[in-house]
Amino acid sequence: MVDQGELSSKDIILECSAAKLKASRVAEEAASKGIEWLGGVGFTQDYPLEKLYRDAKIGQIYEGTSNIQLETIAKEMVKRQGNE
Repeated sequence: MVDQGELSSKDIILECSAAKLKASRVAEEAASKGIEWLGGVGFTQDYPLEKLYRDAKIGQIYEGTSNIQLETIAKEMVKRQGNE
């Protein structure tokens, strides 16, 4: 899309931040529901779910926390409002 001139760099920033935020939330929620479904055994290393949950949770913390993604989205939206 970018190479065809359909998206600007500001669009990319907004879209990437929104995608990372959504993906990290969905992954954590899915893993959390799986653990709830399995009960306490879901936290044991007998099931791969405990690792999936840890990996999903770190996605919200590492390489741009969810709060930073929200801040980036908000800044881009405010900039767009100012340009209209």
